[in-house]
Parts: sequence; structure tokens; C-alpha cells
Amino acid sequence: MPIGGGEDKDADGGKEVLQRFVDLAGGKKARIVVVPTASKIPEEMGQQYVEVFIGLGAKSVEILDIREREDANSDASVQLLHGASGIFITGGAQSRLVALMAGTLAMECIRMRNADGVVVAGTSAGASIVASHVMSGGTGLAGKSGSAAARKGMVELVAGFGLLQDIIVDQHFSQRGRMGRLLSIYAANPGLLSIGLDEDTAVVIDREGILEVLGSGMVTIVNGRNAVSDYYERDIGEVLTVLNSHLFVLGPGRRFDLNARRGILS
Repeated sequence: MPIGGGEDKDADGGKEVLQRFVDLAGGKKARIVVVPTASKIPEEMGQQYVEVFIGLGAKSVEILDIREREDANSDASVQLLHGASGIFITGGAQSRLVALMAGTLAMECIRMRNADGVVVAGTSAGASIVASHVMSGGTGLAGKSGSAAARKGMVELVAGFGLLQDIIVDQHFSQRGRMGRLLSIYAANPGLLSIGLDEDTAVVIDREGILEVLGSGMVTIVNGRNAVSDYYERDIGEVLTVLNSHLFVLGPGRRFDLNARRGILS
């Protein structure tokens, strides 16, 4: 369940996105583990979500505190994750999640728990890390990653947690004008399915690969199966050309078949 960041947490708000996560985790029986590793203020970030999820009816909420890679390889971390019915990865910096958790026993446990049916949600950086590929900072020679134009070298790809295969997820999508950087990655790796999530917007993906949109914004999906580009003919920083791409824009409540790569209007 990737979330585009900025999800409603206010007491007077609808909290549709976070409520769905708690419901999928078991509702009043939910045992949630919050992973605030991406944040520079993990204690504060983790406690914020503890209060939100308890307020939404979860039975228990615990924080998995990972400050070093050895923490992510500890028996205590693995045991905490094994007892969870829902795992929530907060926002922050993708690079922290990669550096501290990628390839660790905690990451492997999250993958196994998800394969067993446990819902794994991530917001902002936590949304991107659930995929097999994650965008990281580029060379800087291609300009800012919020540029509207797709340029070679805007961002780089690194390995994520691998819960979603052949997919890349970006967040704060419309709010931060990230189509350019998504297209630059898509041009270099046309076989990937690229998903851009607006703020306060999430997708729930079931075992059959059916994606459902939640929240107040839109989801942008780019299918590169038949696309061609001049990515490998260009120098770093040059604007790219992409042809035969297939763009989908989905509003709340709409669904998409990730395996067939087609929208579902019914």
C-alpha cells in the first residue's frame, strides 16, 4: 500500500487512507509496527503514527527503531516484525532506508510477512522503497529533480525492498512536478511500470495485481512496454525524447490491472 505522502492525519479529517491501512491490518485486532527509519527525527515521527493508529482503533502499535544496519539484522527487530499484522514505513529520505535496511534480515522479514498476507504500507520515501527499484539523487549535472523537462541523469536507480516487481513508485507527484524525473527513469528502463502518487493518495494492490486508488488526489501510471527513447544517445543533462508511451491517470476509486497493464472502468 504505497502512499504519496501528506496523508490526512488531523483529528477532524477523514483519514481515509490511514483508516484503510488499519482495517487491512485487522481493525480492532491490528498489531502494527511503525518503521520511522527514513526520518531524521525517528522518535517524533514514530510516536506521531502510534497516536494516529491507536486513535483509528488498532489494538497495539510499536516502533521498530533502526539506527544502524546491525539493528536491522538483530533478532529483536525480526521478532517484532514477525508479530505484526500491519507494517508501516514512514517518510523521510529514501537513501536512509536503502543504507540502513536494504538487504538486511529486517527487509527480508518484511518481504516474507507481505508474501504471507500482511499489509505493508509506506508513505513518501516509504512508498518508494516497497518497489524493486528506487529513485535516488542524481549527478546534479542534469538540474533539479523537480524540473518539468525529462533530462538524462536527473536521478539514479538503486535497489528497493522488492515487494513490487518491475514497478517504480514516485510520491508528492503533482505537488512537486515530478513527471520529468519519472520520465527520465522510464526512458532509461522502458520495461518498468512507473507510478506517480499525489499527496493524500494511495494505492492498495491485492494478490491478483489489481490496484485500487484511495484518497483525494490522482495516480499517474506510465507503461513503457512499447516505448522507445533516445536516452542512450544523449549526454547527461540533455532533454530526452520518448515515443509510444502509454499514460494512465486514475482518480479515487478507480482500479488498474498491473499484470495486464490496463485500466478498469467498471
